[in-house]
Amino acid sequence: MDSQEIFDLVRSNTPHGYRLFYAMAHNMPCPDHVFDWVSQIYKAREEGKPTVLEAHRGSTKTTAITQTLAAYRIGCEPIGSSLLVQLGDDIANDNSSLIANMIEHNEGFKACFPNVVPDKQRGYGASGYNVMRNDVEYNEWSRMRSKQKDPTFIGLGYKSRAVIGKHPSRDMFIDDIHDENNTASAREMKGVFTRVSANLEPTIIKNDPLHVVIGTPWVENDLLAMYKSLDEFHSISSPLYTVSPEGDGVYDDDIGEWIKILWPDAFSLKKIQRMRRMGGKKDGGIEFARMYLLDLTAASNRVFSYMPYPSTEIDWKWPMVGGVDYAGTADEYTNKNGNNDYFALAYTAKLPGGGAVVVDGVRARCTQGEAEEHVMSIQGMLPNYSGAVVEGDGKGEDFYQVLYRRPGIKLLPMGKTRGKGKSARLEKEMGPWLRMGRVRISDAETPFLNALRHELNSYPNNKNDDCMDAVYWSLRGMPDMLVIQPDPNELPRTNKRAEPKVNPLVELGRC
Repeated sequence: MDSQEIFDLVRSNTPHGYRLFYAMAHNMPCPDHVFDWVSQIYKAREEGKPTVLEAHRGSTKTTAITQTLAAYRIGCEPIGSSLLVQLGDDIANDNSSLIANMIEHNEGFKACFPNVVPDKQRGYGASGYNVMRNDVEYNEWSRMRSKQKDPTFIGLGYKSRAVIGKHPSRDMFIDDIHDENNTASAREMKGVFTRVSANLEPTIIKNDPLHVVIGTPWVENDLLAMYKSLDEFHSISSPLYTVSPEGDGVYDDDIGEWIKILWPDAFSLKKIQRMRRMGGKKDGGIEFARMYLLDLTAASNRVFSYMPYPSTEIDWKWPMVGGVDYAGTADEYTNKNGNNDYFALAYTAKLPGGGAVVVDGVRARCTQGEAEEHVMSIQGMLPNYSGAVVEGDGKGEDFYQVLYRRPGIKLLPMGKTRGKGKSARLEKEMGPWLRMGRVRISDAETPFLNALRHELNSYPNNKNDDCMDAVYWSLRGMPDMLVIQPDPNELPRTNKRAEPKVNPLVELGRC
């Protein structure tokens, strides 16, 4: 491709032209997901549809669309007007000034559109930026744009009265106009919708510009949700990653799933895991789910809530109790094929002021012998370790008997489920302890604690709950600290002594 063909392509006002412009303007290749966004935006435009783009924080949606696509289309169509609307005038002015700076100073823009330059005589500032073509006389240029009242582009807050009367003909970008304040109540939300319907939507009726709504979701009935629900809009959703079939993407051992990352060059697996863990510590992962996975159901569907405990304040000399969820660990064949559950051992400390903190644990796919060694090694490293409670149902009872024969083993009475299902044990017994802060979780980052937080956050949709079970059994070893509330569905126990049974043969002998 010679230089003329390159310039013809970049000025073609197409997704492929945009991709070339992006590379020249930013001195880096256009990310694949950005090219996909722009391709869908142009295709929707051909079909007469505006686009709503829902994307995660850090996905470069504002840089790629609100700034770079806007600048590209100004270069391709210098006659026309664009309107950028954001949360407030300040952020809208910031982004419009970045577009202005690209047009005036960016060497990539100049190379692609050498004849499109700022029109400072007409105005080139926050009240409105204008461009001109320098390959025609200024009088001729003024005649060519004589019907255009609005500036070439301007950025305004959605509450700005200056929005009224604007009629963009080239582009209309609505970018992240929500925050924690205007989504805090139904009244605030109504105010946003009123301004959008009364002030913004009428601006596009006259000239039918390219219309793109961009953002990250805040609440289930926000502006993005409204636009997504309309058949008239083309909808794009781009979370940080999606769960993929086995072998597709990368394996995330923190959650036990294969995932496909939207932008792997910017977000490595290790970075995603670190972000997820930090989110788990702060609020149980609710904001991570919203901002990065675009998932608003995490908060409303959360079964377990819990409070962190500073790991730096844990005294390893505190009394501790272990809990073991043995599962099917002893089957070495399934272990080698990775199809069995995990062996899990949790150790929990009694807090001096009451309550407990989950300190750490072990989570591994291992043989029975390896599981035994885990139990022994934990008791060897904890100076005030009372012993471990082993789940006494199924294979757990066999494992208890094997452990019991080992010299020096510290075991507490086996934990029996008393016929209760797992949901009853975890949700109705452990759930309130966690929710009320009677039991807290160390904020340390370890494989066991990371897996535990993931199980709690994703319950009941998680594949594994071994860590949760291990924690439950460790808490069952603290009857002096934690009280199990009686099940209201069970018949109350009576303290009345049973009448002694009389042997009828004895009575005959007394006659």
